[in-house]
Amino acid sequence: MTSNTPMRRLARPRLNALAVLMLFASMAHAQQPADLAASFAQLGSGRLATRTVSLAELGMRDPVVLRAPDGRQELYLPVPADVPLRDAALQIDGSYLRGNGGRTTMLVSLDGAPVLSRSPAQDQGDASTSVGVDGAARPSGFVRVGLDWSSVLNDNVCADQSAIGNVWRIAPTSRLTYRYDPDAIVDLRSAWSALPYKPVVMVGARTLTASAFDAGWRVEALLQREGRTPATRTWPAVGDTVDLSDIEVPAPLRAVPAFAALAAGGSHTLASLAEAGALIALTPRSAFAPDVIVADDTVRNTLKTSLDALREQVVGAAPGASDAFDAWRARAIDPVAKPLAAGEVRLAHFGGQTAIVVGDNDGVAILTRTWRPIDVTSRLVVHQIDTAPNTRADEIALSLLGGQPRTLDVQGRATWDASFDLGAVSGNGKLPGAVVLDVAASPTLNNTAQTASIYFNDVLIGSQLLNANGKPQRITARVPHYALAPNNLLRVVFQRQPEGGCQPRGQGHPIAVLPSSHLTLADATPGDDFTGMVARFASEANVIVPASYLNDATQVLPRVARLANASGIAPTRATFSVARDGEAVNPKGAFLAADVKLADEKSLARLSKDRLSLTDASGKVLADVSGLNRVGVIEAVKAGSVPGIVYRTVGDTAAILPASLQLSRGDVAIVDASGTLRHFDTRHPGEVIDAEDVQGPWFMQNWVRWGIPAGLVGLLILLLLVANVARRRNQDKS
Repeated sequence: MTSNTPMRRLARPRLNALAVLMLFASMAHAQQPADLAASFAQLGSGRLATRTVSLAELGMRDPVVLRAPDGRQELYLPVPADVPLRDAALQIDGSYLRGNGGRTTMLVSLDGAPVLSRSPAQDQGDASTSVGVDGAARPSGFVRVGLDWSSVLNDNVCADQSAIGNVWRIAPTSRLTYRYDPDAIVDLRSAWSALPYKPVVMVGARTLTASAFDAGWRVEALLQREGRTPATRTWPAVGDTVDLSDIEVPAPLRAVPAFAALAAGGSHTLASLAEAGALIALTPRSAFAPDVIVADDTVRNTLKTSLDALREQVVGAAPGASDAFDAWRARAIDPVAKPLAAGEVRLAHFGGQTAIVVGDNDGVAILTRTWRPIDVTSRLVVHQIDTAPNTRADEIALSLLGGQPRTLDVQGRATWDASFDLGAVSGNGKLPGAVVLDVAASPTLNNTAQTASIYFNDVLIGSQLLNANGKPQRITARVPHYALAPNNLLRVVFQRQPEGGCQPRGQGHPIAVLPSSHLTLADATPGDDFTGMVARFASEANVIVPASYLNDATQVLPRVARLANASGIAPTRATFSVARDGEAVNPKGAFLAADVKLADEKSLARLSKDRLSLTDASGKVLADVSGLNRVGVIEAVKAGSVPGIVYRTVGDTAAILPASLQLSRGDVAIVDASGTLRHFDTRHPGEVIDAEDVQGPWFMQNWVRWGIPAGLVGLLILLLLVANVARRRNQDKS
C-alpha cells in the first residue's frame, strides 16, 4: 500500500521533470556525433573569399589625370580567370576641375560597354562614384575599365577647345571589390590569378633545409616579378600567438576542447598541438591563410602531429565523428601532406580557400608567365621544360615580349607598350641592339602630320613622321646600353596633329602595330658594371647565401628574392648553393652572393660593423662613414677572375629591400627600405656616357668612330704615294 502524502505528491512531478531532462540530455548526446560529423563534412564549404584591388596596389601611385579636350585611359583590374564574381563593385575616387567652363563629360565603361556618364557643371567638385560590376566569369582574368573625359568650350567648331583648367583626376585609392567561391577554382592557372596582392607564402619553420629555402626564394621572386608583395609565414606551432579576430567556430565543433579554446577570438597563444590543428582546420584569414605552400618534410611532420592530436580530442568528444574527420583530412589536407614527386605542383582546397603547393624549382618553373597557359589542371608534374632565353636567333618578335600586335584608334594621342626582362632577350654574348617597329597608318582628311615616338625605359630612342597611306612602314631605333635595365618597358607614343580650319571635330584614325615588329640582338661584350652583370646572368647565374640564412628564412627569403630580381636573375634559371658561415667561396660562374665571403675578392667597398669605406678605381676615397644601420651595399665585384654581384648588410639590422629596387647604372649602390639612396660609377668618373652610347644612326656613329680614322689613314697613304711618285720623277729627270 502506497501512501499519498503531500511530500510524495510533490516529489513525483520533480522525478518526472528529471526524467525528461535526462531524456533530452541523452538525445543531445546521441545527436552530438552526427552534428560533429556534419560540421567536418561541411567545413570550409560555402565560405566566400573577398578581394579588393586598388590602383595603388597595381603600381599606380600617382593620380591618373585626364585633360581637355579629350582624355582616355584604360585600366585592367585582375580577377580570378574563368571564375564567376559576386557582389562586385568598382569604386572610383576622384575629383574634377572645370575652371575654363564649357561642357564637360566623364564616361565610365566596363569591358567596352558604357555604364556611367556624368556632366558636372560646377567649377570643381567630387567625382567619386560607385559602379556595379556584373558577375560574369572573365576568361582573360581582367575587368577592363575605360575612362573618358571630354571638354567642349564652344559649340563653334572653329574655336580653340584647349583648356588647362578642365581635368578629371582619378585617385590611386580607386578600387574593385568582389567575392568569389574558392570551390569554383579547379586548376592552377585560375588559382594563380586569384592570388591576393599580398599572398602568404607558407614555409615549414623559420629554419629550413637548403632545398626548401631554394624553392621558397624562387617562388617569392616569381610573385614579386608580377607586382605582388608576398609575406613569408610559418606553420602554426605551440607557443605562437595568433590573431583570431575573424575566426568562426561552428557550434558543434565547440564540443572539442581545441576548437572551444579558439572560439573566444582575439589574441590567443596556442597551448597544444590540438589547438594548432584546429587552427589549420578553420583557416582564419587573419591568423593562418596560406596562398602558396612550400612543402617539405617539416610541413608534413607538422601536419601529422597537430592533426593526430586534434583527432584524439574529436574521438574523445564524439567517437562516431572519427570517420567524418578522416574523410575531411583526406580531402583537404592530403594534397599538402602527401609527398610531392620531383617537379610536381598541386592545388589544395582547405578552410574555404585555395593554395598552390610546390616543392622544387621545376614545380615553380611551370608557374611562370610563359608556361602558365597550360596549367589547366589541379596537378602537374614537370619532367623537363625549356627555361632558357630565346637568344638563339638575332631577332625576337615583340609579340613574345608582351607587345601584342593590334590597331589603335588615334584621335590625338595613343600609346602601345611591351615589357620584358633583360634576361629574356640577352645571353650568349648578345644584348638588345635595336627596336624595329612595323606600322601602318591611315590617311587623315587634311593630311595632317602623324608621328611615332619610341621610348625605352622613358629614354627617347627614336621618332619619325609616319607615311599616312595605309601601307606598312618600318621604323628602326637603336637601343643605347645606358637605357637597359633588368626590367624594361618599351613604349610607343602615336600623336596626330589637330586638323586646322573650320572642320567638324575629328574622329580617331587607325594606326596598326604589325606582327613583324621585333627586337634585334647585337653582339656585345658585357662590362663589369650592373648592366653587364644583367647580361651575364641571362646565360648563367649562381645564387649563393650563407648557412645562417637558412636559420632565419622568414626574414631573408624576401631579401634574396628582391636581390635576384633587382639583378635581373630569372628565378627558374639560376643555380643555388649554401656557403658555410665564414668560409671563402670560389664561384665557378657569374654569381649573386648575399653576405658571403669571397675568395680573392676585388672590391672597392670595405665594411666593418657599421662603417662603410668606398674608393674609386684609382684609390680615391669616395665615402668613409660609420654609424650606419638598416642599410645594404650592392656592388659589382670579381672573385678572382669571375665577375658577380655581392650584397652586404651594414649595421646590426638588415635593410628591408623595396619592390622598386633595380640595378641599372654604375657598379656600387647603397640601398635601404626606400630604394637606392646613392649609386656610384667608379669605373667611369663623372658618369659620362661613352661615345658608343650616344644616340644617333648606326652608320653615323660608326663613321665617326671608324670612318674618320680610316679616312686619315687613307689620306696619309695617298700623300706617301704622291711623294713617292714625285721622288721617282725627280730621279728620272736627274
